[in-house]
Amino acid sequence: MGRRRSGGGALPMGAAAGHAYSMPMASPSRSMYYAMQANPKLLKSDQGFLEEFEAAPWLLPPRTPLLPYADTHDFDGLLKLRSRPAGGQTQTITVLLFSKAYAALAQNSIYSLVKHGGVRNYVALTWFKEDFEACLDLNLPCADVSDMLVEPLITNTKLLQHDFIVMSWIKPAVVLRALHKGYAVMSADTDVAYTVKPVWESYLELIHRNDADGAWQAEAPLNSGHFVLLPTAPAIRFAKAWSGSAAQNVKAMVAEQKALPDLEGSHFVTCRTPCMCYKHKLQLMEQNKREQVAVFAAFYPGFFMYTQSGCTVGSEEWVPDIDPCDWSVLFLHPICVGGASTKESIMRRSGFWFVDSEGCAPHPDSASQVPACHPLHWRQPQVEVPHYACQTFDLALVHGKMPFAVAALQAGLAGDDAWRLLLASRDKDCWPDDPKLLARLSPDAAAEQSRTEPPKAA
Repeated sequence: MGRRRSGGGALPMGAAAGHAYSMPMASPSRSMYYAMQANPKLLKSDQGFLEEFEAAPWLLPPRTPLLPYADTHDFDGLLKLRSRPAGGQTQTITVLLFSKAYAALAQNSIYSLVKHGGVRNYVALTWFKEDFEACLDLNLPCADVSDMLVEPLITNTKLLQHDFIVMSWIKPAVVLRALHKGYAVMSADTDVAYTVKPVWESYLELIHRNDADGAWQAEAPLNSGHFVLLPTAPAIRFAKAWSGSAAQNVKAMVAEQKALPDLEGSHFVTCRTPCMCYKHKLQLMEQNKREQVAVFAAFYPGFFMYTQSGCTVGSEEWVPDIDPCDWSVLFLHPICVGGASTKESIMRRSGFWFVDSEGCAPHPDSASQVPACHPLHWRQPQVEVPHYACQTFDLALVHGKMPFAVAALQAGLAGDDAWRLLLASRDKDCWPDDPKLLARLSPDAAAEQSRTEPPKAA
């Protein structure tokens, strides 16, 4: 349970064990920024500046050599350097695809990912020299992954769709490579903005409750804009098949997300409730396919509780008000619409835009002349207040107690009893419909159910 806020001091501790928000709400501060501008030597004499600007490293002088990753740009090297433990995972890494053309969008995403979501293990991936140089100027941990392109880019204006398709397939390639090396991987697009909840711990708790190999935002069947995969044998097999289909899909002009339906059933199954996830798992075990087919927990987009039209938040016609304190809202990801300006407009109107577009300008020493943005709260102090006004800062994506059936299974219930329990359970809450079965498996749970379950209609 997070601590209640009192005043405008330091952020509260995160809900998950070992997770802490270390930066105050006001950071990075304008006063510290101008003090650094007036006396650049402060960077060398006061290491607190690096922590102050961890959520916005582009506010530091371009290519600041004091950053611990400043001289490391190969993908494998950055994996080792940036990896952090989270939940029960000893090695976790977050990968972002960076483009100079979407620099402001990326800064909004990284700012909230680090400051609000507590993520310290991200790596920014590039494949064009221009993007790589811009990434360096913004002081991000940058890797050149152009060697992972499935085929050369044409960069012909008449064939831009081809290049977009080729670039999309970098994502499965880098995810597979990290999984092979034993990392749990979060893949996050940069058109995503985050609430004040621990991102990694929320995902890992969702995966744990569902005994799954990964978790994705649901779409048709999945949205590849945000997901986490564990380095399990089924997840690696899925990633290998996904990445391995790149060449044929590029020829067919199919992007990486559009190829996912072809792998459903043969390489993964999805589930939206713990009971359904366990049913999938037991069915796969009976068929001797558990090591071949991954089980993915799928969660609805954060805006789903505010509009059940999947694309409404991707339209400028109507953008719903979204409560950042809602447990179901971990991030906002505008879908069904393209273009940085349109996505920015949607994020602004929903309260998920945190960098000042009027304060974006290249640093005088920037070789790439990429715009670097000031935090919007410097000019509009109230812009982040709703995100820090929550009574608690708990996990997202999960809520309430572990369902009885799942708790029993995780405690070791197996064999015929496990099947009876799952087959007798309603997917909505994982309680068995058969009181006699429930009483036999757990008299205490039967008593609890009789106290908490609403009476059935006559």
